[in-house]
Amino acid sequence: MSRIFTQALTRLQLVIIIVIIVIAVVGGAIAALYRPTAPALTPSPTPTPVITTPMPTTPPTTSPVVERILRVSFANVPYPDPAVGSDEASSNFLANVYDTLVYVTPNLTIIPWVAERWDVSSDGLTWTFYLRKGVKFHVTGREMTADDVYFSLLRLITIGEGYAYLLAPYVDMNKTKAIDQYTIQIVLKKPYGAFLWALLRLYIVDSELVKQHIKRPGPYGEWGDFGREWLMSGEKDAGSGPYMIKEYRRGEAMILQRYKDWWNAKAFAPNAPDTVIMYGFTDPSTIRTLMARRELEITDQWQPLENYEWMVNNIKYVELAKLPGSSEFYLMLNSQKPPLDDIHVRKALAYAFDYETAIKQINPYEKRAITVAPSALLGWCAPPENITYDPQKAIEELKKSKYWGQFDKYPIDYWWVAEVPWEERVALLFKSNVEGLGVGLKVNVIKMPWLSVVEALSKVNTSPHIVSIFVQIDYPEVGSMLMNRYHSKTYGTWMQNEWLYNYQPQLDRMIEDAVATLNTQERYAKYCQVMNYIFNLYPSIYLYEHTTLKAYQAYYVDWPAAKGNAPYLILGLDLEYWRINVYPEKRAELLK
Repeated sequence: MSRIFTQALTRLQLVIIIVIIVIAVVGGAIAALYRPTAPALTPSPTPTPVITTPMPTTPPTTSPVVERILRVSFANVPYPDPAVGSDEASSNFLANVYDTLVYVTPNLTIIPWVAERWDVSSDGLTWTFYLRKGVKFHVTGREMTADDVYFSLLRLITIGEGYAYLLAPYVDMNKTKAIDQYTIQIVLKKPYGAFLWALLRLYIVDSELVKQHIKRPGPYGEWGDFGREWLMSGEKDAGSGPYMIKEYRRGEAMILQRYKDWWNAKAFAPNAPDTVIMYGFTDPSTIRTLMARRELEITDQWQPLENYEWMVNNIKYVELAKLPGSSEFYLMLNSQKPPLDDIHVRKALAYAFDYETAIKQINPYEKRAITVAPSALLGWCAPPENITYDPQKAIEELKKSKYWGQFDKYPIDYWWVAEVPWEERVALLFKSNVEGLGVGLKVNVIKMPWLSVVEALSKVNTSPHIVSIFVQIDYPEVGSMLMNRYHSKTYGTWMQNEWLYNYQPQLDRMIEDAVATLNTQERYAKYCQVMNYIFNLYPSIYLYEHTTLKAYQAYYVDWPAAKGNAPYLILGLDLEYWRINVYPEKRAELLK
């Protein structure tokens, strides 16, 4: 019996032990469900603290490498053909994808680039450039030769678009030739003091690659279409510059990638972008949204002022870059339309305008323009007089005009560009100032689409009395603006509404002589004489020296030009030379 009892007791003890074990296991599982999860450890620039509490941890992981990307908006997607594009987006694209014979430093000095050096004849007509060896094209890996330079120059002048107008009147292609593999001789028809500046727009293409894509027949005779259709497709580029085409989304974006075999790769900023996306849109709400999401790094320059201010005030680390521009805002006065055919009326309108209000209340970031060309240009000089708002002087000038007492018969049509809304405020201020003189002058403020403005300015009889327009330089000398604005060669273009027929023969000679002068100081002195001659004709009202505004992600983008450490005059957003750095790690922090 005792044995039976002992066995029963043993079985009972075993059951009790099993029950205790089950309870312990289940209880532990339940407790684990409600225990707080240990936080995952993230990489940090500081040493990881030692964790003393014994709790489960996840294995440390390595953060993925984030691509250095820079996304910028423009008014349009670039034209990929270097013989076609010349607008802002295209100029930015070309400066980054194609190399040129010469280059420009931040202090506006021309330096050797793919041409290591050059000689020029005493008469200034024969220029011999000696090419750098080892410059490779993106697609074929071919070495650049003098034949590529010759072909690029011939192609640009023959097509006659883009920046061809800077070189076509001067270069004699019948005498220009490749001397040997690394020597190109360019012969000019007449002296050209700004020739080296013009060469900043001669983008050198891979001639063999372009020739492979020529379609015949075409508009350029034996050269067929000169490879234009292929280059404009954006499938590939034919350049050798610091960036190359990765993808072209027509009407949407141009995507560039860094060219690691670039001959001057050491010049890249330490954290230069690997990928650059050039968008072609300016819609304010879209721009705000992308900036807020950190999906756009630099905006275009065409945003309404209130949009810039909203982004700066409402998106952390977004700042406003104020870039000294190379354009000027003019009220162009048609000298052939009564009453503006009278110089006293034109002079009176200059005195009648309230410049201070136009700056403070309409465009506070702009600088007051006081003469024919922006003051940042080489060869600039101060005008004979600093015109200010003076209604009394305006009336005195009007009394000298042949229209005194009958201004009510000659209403003035003032056109402003519909695509730039703030221009209406300038027009309305002008109307208020002029009509406020109380002498019978009437100003009709008219909103006009840009394409209509361009069409109307093609003829003197369809041009308005006044139109307000920004005009950009092509190279940083006063001569560029003189040619664009006041030489008769620009009659019929949107760059001139003055129609200075009465003064043109002498004015053309003066401009041409100044631009042709080889000695720099003599050329600058002549620029000053021409500027003062034009100023005294009162053909325009000089209002703004344009300051280019762009909002940018200052925490992510290190942009020297935005901080005033580099000019923005010539090549715009030159990604290599202006030493832009991007820091994807910082952007990743903001997106957490």
